[in-house]
Amino acid sequence: MTLQLYGVVRAGHPRAPRTVCWEDLAMVVGDAPAQPDPATHLAVVSALVEGGPVLPVRFGTVAEDEDAVRAEVLAPSADAYRADLDRLDGLAEVHVCLRFTEPGSAWRAARSDVLLSEVAERARDSVCLPAGESADERWAFLVGLGDLLVVRDAVAGLGDGGVQAEWVGPLPAYSFLDRRTCSRWSW
Repeated sequence: MTLQLYGVVRAGHPRAPRTVCWEDLAMVVGDAPAQPDPATHLAVVSALVEGGPVLPVRFGTVAEDEDAVRAEVLAPSADAYRADLDRLDGLAEVHVCLRFTEPGSAWRAARSDVLLSEVAERARDSVCLPAGESADERWAFLVGLGDLLVVRDAVAGLGDGGVQAEWVGPLPAYSFLDRRTCSRWSW
């Protein structure tokens, strides 16, 4: 039976609906759908975040069966997975999107530093993301789970003075995983 792969968690993760375990690691899996849905994939991995760290697997990744998950995915990278799960324990990624109504890039850069200072103070790490269509600036912040409501409220208070602000989270730490060492199985 072909399995859809969602993410690596610690065995016994309280929010994982179905897992394949190998030692202290588990892969969250589901039956592979005929038409994979990226929104469903994101919903599954995002729901896991508050129950413990999750290393999301690239959308659409499948394995032949449970034995393949153990032998080809979990076992070969177990040490790296454990290190990343330890590093991300208690943390989640949050995206902050800013849309400026005033022109001028110098003004925007100075303004975004001031606007995002409260969020940045609570973050363990941050990275600028490509802006895209829905925002002039997008940032990913790695924040403690206990700070999520504070960050949400800080972003909600940014909607004045020529800027619209939105946040998306909590998310798995997509932006804070080392993509240079990934395999075909992972992010």
